[in-house]
Amino acid sequence: MSEAHISKNKYLLFTVGAIGTFMATLDGSILNVALPTISSDFSVSIDKIAWVAISYSLTLISLLLVFGVWVDKKGYFFAYRFGYILFIIGSAMCALSSTFEFLVFSRIIQAIGTAMFAAIGPGMVTSIFGEKERGKGIGLMVMMVAAGFMVGPPLGGFLLNYFDWQALFIINIPIGFIGLLMTFKFFKFMPKPSLKRTLKIKGAVSISVALVSTTFCMSQINSYPLHDIRVWGLGVIALFMYGLFFYFESKPKTALIGLDVFSNKQFTSSIGAMLFMFAALSGISILIPFYLETIKGYAPNEVGLFLIIFPVMMFIFAPLSGRLSDRIGFQQLTVVGLLVLMLGMYFLSDLTVDSTQNYIILSFVLLGMGVGIFNTPNSSALMGSVTKEHVAVTSSILGTTRNIGMSLGVALSTALFTYFQTRNSNLGDESVVFVASYATVIYVSIGITGIALLFSLMRGQKNASAESN
Repeated sequence: MSEAHISKNKYLLFTVGAIGTFMATLDGSILNVALPTISSDFSVSIDKIAWVAISYSLTLISLLLVFGVWVDKKGYFFAYRFGYILFIIGSAMCALSSTFEFLVFSRIIQAIGTAMFAAIGPGMVTSIFGEKERGKGIGLMVMMVAAGFMVGPPLGGFLLNYFDWQALFIINIPIGFIGLLMTFKFFKFMPKPSLKRTLKIKGAVSISVALVSTTFCMSQINSYPLHDIRVWGLGVIALFMYGLFFYFESKPKTALIGLDVFSNKQFTSSIGAMLFMFAALSGISILIPFYLETIKGYAPNEVGLFLIIFPVMMFIFAPLSGRLSDRIGFQQLTVVGLLVLMLGMYFLSDLTVDSTQNYIILSFVLLGMGVGIFNTPNSSALMGSVTKEHVAVTSSILGTTRNIGMSLGVALSTALFTYFQTRNSNLGDESVVFVASYATVIYVSIGITGIALLFSLMRGQKNASAESN
C-alpha cells in the first residue's frame, strides 16, 4: 500500500485501530460500575477487588514495551490480528469466572490482547496522519477513548439491572469480532516496516520487569511490613532491573531507544506529566462508584449516568484541544487542563453524605474537561519529540506510562483509603468514615497533579517535532 493510498484511506485505517481502543476503554468503564457488585459477589474487600484492575494494568505495563519493539518488526496487521483474538478469548474467560482468582487470571489474558494493539495505537495514528495533522489524529483517538468511557457506564448499569456482572464481559465478544473482521479486510494491506532492525528485546524486558516489580511492591506495602521479603525483595529486584535497563540503553547495540532521548526536555516532561496525571486521576476514580452506590444509595444504572459525564466532557474537549495544539502549541493547553482537573478534585474533596446531585455533576464536569484539555496536546508533544524511527517504541512508552500511572494510583489510593478507614473508625457512622477517608485520598491526588503541572511548566512552549530535524 503506497503512502498516497494510505493518506487517501487514513480514516478507514484509523477506524480499524479505533475499534480496539474503544473496546479496551469500554471494558474498563463498564467494569468500574460493577466493582461494588463483584466485590459483594466474591465477598472481598475494596483493596482486594482493586486487583481486578491492577492485574490488568500490571500486564499492560510488563508487555507494552516488549510488544512495541516486536510489533515494530512484525507490522500493524500482526498486532491487531492477534490482539483482537486474545482479547476475545480473555473476555470469554472473564465471563466464565466462578472464583475471584480465576477472574484476575482471565483479566491478565485479556490484557495481553489489549497490549498488542495498545502498544502501537498512537504510533499508527502518527504514521497515517503525518506531522501536520498529528494533533488532529491523536485527538480523534482520544475521542474514541472517551467514547468507550462514555458508553460503558450507562451500558454497564443497564446490563446489571437485568443480568449478572458476567454479561459485562460477554458484550466485548461481538465488538471484538467486528474489529477482527475489519482487520482482515483492511489492515492486511498495510505494509510491514521497511526498516530492517534487530529485535532489541533486552532493554524492553528489563524495564518491564523493573516497572512491574515497582508497582507490585507498592501494592504490597498495605498488606505487609517493609521488612517482609515480599516488599523489600520486590524492591531489590526492581533496582537490579533498572540498573540492567540503563546498562543496555548505554550500549548502541542493545539500546531500545537510547539514553539520549531522556535529555530531550519535551520527551521527559511529557512522560512525567502523563505519569503523575494518570496516577492522581486513577487514584480517585476507582473509589467513586463505591461512594455513589454505598454512601449515596444510587442503583447501578444511576451510577452509570453519573460516570458518563466525565467521558462526555473528554469527548467534547479532546479533539478541540488537539486541533488547537496544532496551531498554538501544547504548553498553555496542558497547564490549563491540569488546573481545571485540580479544581474538579478540590470540589470532590468536599463531598459529604448529603452532597447534592448538582454538586457531584459539577465535579465530574470539571474532571472531564481537565483531562480532555490536557491529554491530547501532551500526547502530541510526546509523539512529536522523537524521530520516525522511534515512533512505534515511543507509542508503547506512552501506553506504558499511562498504565504505570493508573496502576500506581489505584494501588496507592486503595492502600491509603484502607489505612485511613481504620484510623477514622472512631468517627462512628460508616458513611462518615468513608467520606473522611476518601477526602484524604483526594488531597493526596491534588498534590500528585501538582507534580504533573510542574512537569508541564518545565517543558517550555517549543512545538517542533524531531521528525523535522
